[in-house]
Amino acid sequence: MIREKLEKIMTYSDDEQEQLNAYLEHSKGVKLEIYLSGFVKDPTLTLTTAGIGDVPDAPELAGATKLFVRATFWAAFSEEGNQHLSVKNARNGNIKVAYNELHTEPYTEATVFAKGVFYKIIMEYAFNVKADESGRLVPDGETPELQADSEYRLSAEYPTFGGKPSTPVKPIADIHLRDPFITAGHDGYYYMTGTYDPNDWHNTREIHVYRSSDLSGWVDLGAVWVYEKQATWQKELITDGSSPIWAPELHYIGGTYWICYSLGWGAMAGSILKSTTGLPEGPYEDVCGKPIFDYIDATLYTEGGKVWAIYSDGLISELRSDMTDLKAAPEPLKSVSGEQVGFEGCYMMKIDGLYYLFSSSYCIHFGTDGKRYQTYDSFYAVSDKLEGPYSERRLLLENGGHNNLFRAFDGSLFTTAFYGDGFSERPAVAEVEVLPSGLLRVK
Repeated sequence: MIREKLEKIMTYSDDEQEQLNAYLEHSKGVKLEIYLSGFVKDPTLTLTTAGIGDVPDAPELAGATKLFVRATFWAAFSEEGNQHLSVKNARNGNIKVAYNELHTEPYTEATVFAKGVFYKIIMEYAFNVKADESGRLVPDGETPELQADSEYRLSAEYPTFGGKPSTPVKPIADIHLRDPFITAGHDGYYYMTGTYDPNDWHNTREIHVYRSSDLSGWVDLGAVWVYEKQATWQKELITDGSSPIWAPELHYIGGTYWICYSLGWGAMAGSILKSTTGLPEGPYEDVCGKPIFDYIDATLYTEGGKVWAIYSDGLISELRSDMTDLKAAPEPLKSVSGEQVGFEGCYMMKIDGLYYLFSSSYCIHFGTDGKRYQTYDSFYAVSDKLEGPYSERRLLLENGGHNNLFRAFDGSLFTTAFYGDGFSERPAVAEVEVLPSGLLRVK
């Protein structure tokens, strides 16, 4: 039953294909950076156009005889394989595949593309131009064209669709908080933490824990960890005098509470604190004495008496039994195509025998009027094994980036958020429905 459900999740439904086609109607094309004298620091012109060989009618290019172009686009191929990418009628340079914001690889003959999956491609090439009879620049010869072994579809943006709740997401507290994390505690209360009072990203300074009996009235239990008072090695790592404490999470493991947290600008690392009393308000001690994550946004996942840390864009490693370090070098969690789910803000939950990996990314959407807008979104992918491979990512919640999912005491499933219509940087929750197919939908 689990395997049959997963097989359906691995492919887009007819409804999802329709949503994809609707997105592509707005996002056809490629992004071009055009240079006049090689790939210097700043392009002469940047624009979105229909094809990689288009020459814009722009005064900045007047008199040019050669154009150096960096084209960025998302491509989905009709067949699986290497594709042997090149630009016809141009002198080819570097080609790269960007699997997300943090992970880019050179394109080689060993690069394999999955069928129908959109990959971000970055191509550099050059071609000669000349002025036509009207004085407009045109290619001096045949127009450059993208070459591949199979047919393809191009998009100027990563196709992102779905993720709109049926009712607006609303804040649950007037607390200035980013990256909200909520858990149902061992004592019948809900506990919340997050990036505290982020008016200055370089100096968030404190980790606060809040308590509620009903997800609406929240009591601040105070600062459970204060950088200026309790940081030791952290101050040696961050030498500019700042105190960027980001994205803490509160986990109840082995009869006590643990906080994994990130050190932002100046370090981009993370570590773990342990409650010495077993209570969520602490006090907390630094059990690691060093950074154990080499990037931000760590989360913890427990199963079978073991604890795993997942951080960055989906790096995973089991923790030592005393929670003071990783047992081994982390491995990346990826989809079957090699794509990653997001670039930060990971969270893991097991639902009905399947593993759901959540991660976040900034994405471009198009309104009903065709106008584009950007939001920070939560995506998820599904596997029957913790280590993957996972399905291709799907959008859980537009504006729901860096979230976690939690079970309420009545069994309902919720996701956190901190953006929405009419509010920002305030903790919010939205109920999540698990569909018979295994897919998730925000109510």
